[in-house]
Amino acid sequence: MSWVTVVAVSLHAASAEQLMKLDTALVVTQVPRQVEGPAGSWTPGQLVRADWFDGARLVVLQPGQTVRVLSDGFASACDPNVSFDGQRVLFAGKKQPGSRWRVWEIGVDGQGLRAVSPEHLDARSPIYVSTLFTLDSPEPWFTTVFVAREQTLTERGTVGGSSLYNVKLDGSELRRLTFNPNHNLDPFQMWDGRLIYAAERYPHEPGGPGGRVSLFAIHIEGADMELYGGELGQRVQQMPCGTEGGLVVFVESDQGRWDGAGQLACVEERRPHVTYRSLTKDPAYLFLHPTPWRSNQLLVARRRADGSDTWGLVWFDADTARCQPVFDTPEFHEVQAVPLRPRARPDGHSTVVTTTNDYGTFYGLNCYTADPLRQTHLKPGEVKRVRFIEGVLSSNRAPAGVLGSGWPFVPRRLIGEAPVEADGSFNVEVPADTPILLQTLDAHGLALGTCGWIWVKPKETRGCIGCHEDPELIPENEYVLALRRPSNRLVLPPAQRRSLSFQHEIAPLLKKHCATADCHGGQATPLHLPLAAENPSEAQLQAAYATLMTPLGDRAAAGLPAPGKYVDPGRARTSWLVWQLLGTNTARPWDPPAGSAAGTARKIKQMPPPGKAATLRPEELRTIIQWIDLGAQYRPVAPGGAAEPKLAETK
Repeated sequence: MSWVTVVAVSLHAASAEQLMKLDTALVVTQVPRQVEGPAGSWTPGQLVRADWFDGARLVVLQPGQTVRVLSDGFASACDPNVSFDGQRVLFAGKKQPGSRWRVWEIGVDGQGLRAVSPEHLDARSPIYVSTLFTLDSPEPWFTTVFVAREQTLTERGTVGGSSLYNVKLDGSELRRLTFNPNHNLDPFQMWDGRLIYAAERYPHEPGGPGGRVSLFAIHIEGADMELYGGELGQRVQQMPCGTEGGLVVFVESDQGRWDGAGQLACVEERRPHVTYRSLTKDPAYLFLHPTPWRSNQLLVARRRADGSDTWGLVWFDADTARCQPVFDTPEFHEVQAVPLRPRARPDGHSTVVTTTNDYGTFYGLNCYTADPLRQTHLKPGEVKRVRFIEGVLSSNRAPAGVLGSGWPFVPRRLIGEAPVEADGSFNVEVPADTPILLQTLDAHGLALGTCGWIWVKPKETRGCIGCHEDPELIPENEYVLALRRPSNRLVLPPAQRRSLSFQHEIAPLLKKHCATADCHGGQATPLHLPLAAENPSEAQLQAAYATLMTPLGDRAAAGLPAPGKYVDPGRARTSWLVWQLLGTNTARPWDPPAGSAAGTARKIKQMPPPGKAATLRPEELRTIIQWIDLGAQYRPVAPGGAAEPKLAETK
């Protein structure tokens, strides 16, 4: 490997600012300047950035402004992370232009190259993490965490989300950590051993806010996932890192950008939900990839917003907002700078998670502990049950939900329901490593709210204080009723979990009770259900479904559940169909006053009318309610679901 001297003067540095002198070498990603747009299928409106690192290389930047190529032999290389002793580097690389990204490790001298991640995974963003151990293990062991691209549907209906994985440095014992079916990005290990990362998420009820990319925290084996940064700040928050001074700094923007650029913002570790503040506000500049330097100082990539220069490295002080150039070349975009020096190793982590179990436990202390509006209006004893819904990971592009509605959500299947005790507590065993939505239910079986996506790892016991409660709340030390008994077991194998669909469960009920010639089977009704035939055709089924799922006004939005004229998919309590079947308005005070049937002046009368058809039996009514609360899917989930590919534990 040869040393190459580079003149390190950027356009903005030469004109106005003095270069900061480094006292430590850096590992830096250089992307050819001609990369000025997204590769692949990225389109405006997406929240998650594109991959624009094809053709990139890794270099070691010395304090004397000389660089040495570290990734010789690779068609592309990026995402460097330096070991705790400062002697080795993890990175993502492609040996050939058309190959998958893979995690590799190399010495800082360019020697000792070895592959880390399995060859079949498309792997990015590796980081060294501290030790993991169990009470019966002979000694702790080191692992690495990385991001791998999935081949399953996201909630936007596109194939190719991403998840966090953990693997030993020899390539063995691969574990998937996250089960949010969307994108999970940018892992960073904090001093206390937890990972913070960015995750894409969308509302599960119609009429809610758009999607977000938010900060989450998780342990290095995938347990105890929680929202980290709250709801303050801009819509897209990504690339988090923790400083020595107790800040978590990240890049944020109100809209997704192909390169992920935005302004810098932060929260304080001590109270991340309430300490948000923006750090940069000059619209003339954009930022990428902050990395801790010293105290509350960082290295970060900066560029003019008009694109007139290249990405270059700057030093940034989060306390004073002062910025000083470090390195920039006209031939490359310099990003992802990492100090090449020893660093403190975060705390290790002890775990009970095991590969021999296929279930974990969820418990809740009090469902009535909630946000102020819900807590004010929920009466003791009103929450009767808790429902667990599986998100089925599938690569089938055909949406399970609304045909042509623009909401191709992840298919859903009922895991089961369990009782809630008089004090609001519950205690349930559920399948592990499964995306789960949780709903609390009233006496009708109507969901009062939805939480997700969440999961438990094998043998993990995970608790929550309440439902949508203050995240800073500390619970009272009470021995709740649900913990005084064995857990309710909702651990049926996938093939036995209930899939509710219009085709198989709802159409027969509507045919029996509603689709007669003098009712909704006739042509003189706005809600025409052409289901009177003995065996309705597929075209008739789809026509009936499309009518039932008519959006309310022009409120249908791509990628989001749309409020409906008759059905609010994902929220039965505000669905006019349910009001008619129950003969009463079941909307709640915390529901939106407009954007659903709850906001329309519509006459409610018991359906079916007396003498027109047989009244629905309680179990039939529950089926319709469950179907809507599960997302009002048209097609059933295939028996057994779409099994996730088995991960080979190979180097």
